Amino acid sequence: EDLLSNCQEMGHYFLKGLTELKDKYSFIKAIRGMGLLIGMELDREGTPYVSACQERGFLINCIQGKVLRFIPPLIVSHKEIDLLLGVLDEVFKKE
Repeated sequence: EDLLSNCQEMGHYFLKGLTELKDKYSFIKAIRGMGLLIGMELDREGTPYVSACQERGFLINCIQGKVLRFIPPLIVSHKEIDLLLGVLDEVFKKE
């Protein structure tokens, strides 16, 4: 199942998608992480985004008040990442 290779590939893919969201929304201050452990720093409280994602079936959490933390499973796919990126875009548009 080559989990390490999948983690590296999906991590890069996820970071690229989150960076595109950062370029689109000025309230996203930074994207950082390694592999599939990724954080998105906001300039505002992140709890409402956690709730909005949860309502749409995605479990993420917020640490330090303004950092959204993503820890997808090691077997995550492009399709699943794309679904989450779409939900984040939808949620962020409402700001």
